[in-house]
Amino acid sequence: MISRPNTSDATRRLGDLRRAQPADATMKNLLNLLSTKLELCASLPVFEWEAGNEGYPECAAAFRELAEAERSSCADVLEHLRALLERRAAAPGGAS
Repeated sequence: MISRPNTSDATRRLGDLRRAQPADATMKNLLNLLSTKLELCASLPVFEWEAGNEGYPECAAAFRELAEAERSSCADVLEHLRALLERRAAAPGGAS
């Protein structure tokens, strides 16, 4: 299981990566998608807690299930981003 990220640290590191690497559209899309998913992963446990406290256990369970699915999906995006960065690093010149 992926632990919940510190959103401000993750956002700062994504920003560092954007500035350090001249990005093509695919990298920009992966970074934007990852940023959005990290925000959602941080929000879903709050939604679950609120639904549970308001007396909606079915909705709380749905938010919990969505959080699990989003963590898995986030891991997939990270893997694609890692592969893209490795491919770029291996290319002649190191950043193509």
